Amino acid sequence: MPIHRLFVAVALGLTVLCGCKSGKDRTVGEAEELTPTDSLILAVGDTRDVPRLLAVIDSVEQRGELTLAKSIFFRTVAYNMQGEYRSSFELYNLLADIDVKAIKDPSELECFVYSYDNYVRLLCDMRRYDAALREAYAVDRELREAGHPSFVDRPNIARTIGDCQLNLGQTEKAADSYQRALRSIRERLATYQDPLDYRECQQTITAIAMAYIHAGYYAEAVPWMTLQDSMFEAAEKHPQRDSVYVDEMKAEISYCKALLAEAQGRDAFAEHAYQDYLSTNTAKSLGNIINGSEFLMKTHRYSEAADNYSRLDQFMQESGTETNLENIGRYMLPKYRANLLAGRKDSALNVAIQIAEAYDSALIRQKLGDAAILSTVFDTEGKERQIAEQRAELSHQREVGIGIGFMLILIFFGIYTISRRQAYHRLDATNRELLIANEKAEESARIKSKFIKQISHEVRTPLNVLSGFTQVLTAPDIELSGEELQSINQKIVENSERITRLVDKMLDLSEVNNFSIIECHDTVLPIEVADLAIEKSNILTAPHLQFDLKLMPSVEAEPFVTNCKSAVKALSLLLDNAIKFTRPVDSKVHLDEEHQAHVTLQVDVQQKKVVFVVEDTGIGVPAEEAEHIFEEFVQLDEYYDGTGIGLSIARSLARHMNGDVVLDTSYTRGARFVLTLPLKHA
Repeated sequence: MPIHRLFVAVALGLTVLCGCKSGKDRTVGEAEELTPTDSLILAVGDTRDVPRLLAVIDSVEQRGELTLAKSIFFRTVAYNMQGEYRSSFELYNLLADIDVKAIKDPSELECFVYSYDNYVRLLCDMRRYDAALREAYAVDRELREAGHPSFVDRPNIARTIGDCQLNLGQTEKAADSYQRALRSIRERLATYQDPLDYRECQQTITAIAMAYIHAGYYAEAVPWMTLQDSMFEAAEKHPQRDSVYVDEMKAEISYCKALLAEAQGRDAFAEHAYQDYLSTNTAKSLGNIINGSEFLMKTHRYSEAADNYSRLDQFMQESGTETNLENIGRYMLPKYRANLLAGRKDSALNVAIQIAEAYDSALIRQKLGDAAILSTVFDTEGKERQIAEQRAELSHQREVGIGIGFMLILIFFGIYTISRRQAYHRLDATNRELLIANEKAEESARIKSKFIKQISHEVRTPLNVLSGFTQVLTAPDIELSGEELQSINQKIVENSERITRLVDKMLDLSEVNNFSIIECHDTVLPIEVADLAIEKSNILTAPHLQFDLKLMPSVEAEPFVTNCKSAVKALSLLLDNAIKFTRPVDSKVHLDEEHQAHVTLQVDVQQKKVVFVVEDTGIGVPAEEAEHIFEEFVQLDEYYDGTGIGLSIARSLARHMNGDVVLDTSYTRGARFVLTLPLKHA
């Protein structure tokens, strides 16, 4: 959809939400139905002047005239106009700061939903299908609990969920999600029949058909092709026929038909559909000239595709598309392949050199962006350490990028002296290396983003509680009873301790990464270590579980030499883990014995080792994740609080004392962790 049409659609959505008109009388841009701020931003956005648009958003936000939900929404649209999807993606850490239950304005809710829709779609486009599904269902629960309409029942969201499921091989679930999108489309058209309604519904239907085509499910795509034709017919016969929408619909539908016919081997029909596509004004836009080259590549018309891609630099400059890692893979690599397969070796060489140069600069920007995000979480010392690590890693990656560039140049010079077959093999190998490097960079960004989100959540939650109670206690007109003051005091202590534990864990992680061995000079009994760990973890006061301590006869009088502080810390972290993952969700009450979970700590001496076994009846750990859970910042279930570093610290402490922590995968009633320390005598 052209950019000005995108803003018309946005304005229409806000108009409908803010006003009371029926679908038949809906209009765009009526001042009384939009706030002055909304109208101003939409007017600037229609000029496609993105720097000015962002400046206006900054200005009204500083004056307090723009809510956080609308700020994220308008910035998302602005960044997407320029193809700066990474900048758009980075906004979504702010969505966690929005209290959905406090949203009362329908237009603000629509902005929140649109932003999350875009976030889930970006995750899907980045092939992070599991993460996209988790985010979609998580925000759906949040909206439902706040009394708002379902998130996953919206046509675009249901379609995105279906795309993720289809790419994960869950074809039946994908079909159900696509049908849910279709039901939502029919419900919309039962009320609204504006040209824009048919246009947006056709876009969703065409996207589903394209998903089936790209996945190789051609028979499943056919019914959706019929549905998109019916949308086109309705829009064409509409009393208020919009020629631009009709042209866009014809272009997308014809192109979809051309791809399906080509995949089915119906070459004549494919070419006819492609010519229908070329006859539209939409196909003549620079962006569609570039994107339409997919059909040319599939039909081996490499020279035509290369001609189209010759305008790629112009397209990226005019659209403001950023040369980042995602766009290198989306545009520049296909351009390289088109020129290579068309036999245009000099052009292919130039594109390869551009890729090498763009890759290096894009990687630098991405790493610096990651460092800037991390700097908002850590203290000054942490910032300096992270920057030093980023610089070291960046230097290494730059060397790799330069090396890849020189390899590309050498390979292309070799093309003039060796056969074409050998040259193609070498260029394909280079292509694969670039794709692998791109995927590694995306994975690194994903891990860092996840860590930042975990730490931000862990700090934000108790800080919000402390801030709220501080405002209550300092308010001049509020009188509190003794019982209320005691409850507030308890909450303040609990959340202060939660922050302290988080800081302690981060310090522990830093310490265990900075030394190779822990000196052991303390002579203690195993039972002393167990008692101190039990006290430190507060497991005896956990209301939702029963705790048992089992001492084997061999430990009653068996002192050993260790580092008592580190041993207690490692064991208490295992007990903390058992408390967390045996806890019913949001448990606040004492359960009867029949419904309580069980945690057992067994202490024994075996084969010159002191053995502490922590066994629980919680959610358990899959056997294939037995080592993965000990990695830093890993959480198998993201719906539980925590940073994902407790088990990593426990194992590191044990190993620095020549011991170890392992998961016993033979235990299936929950989880069983085994801490072993060497049995040294004084």
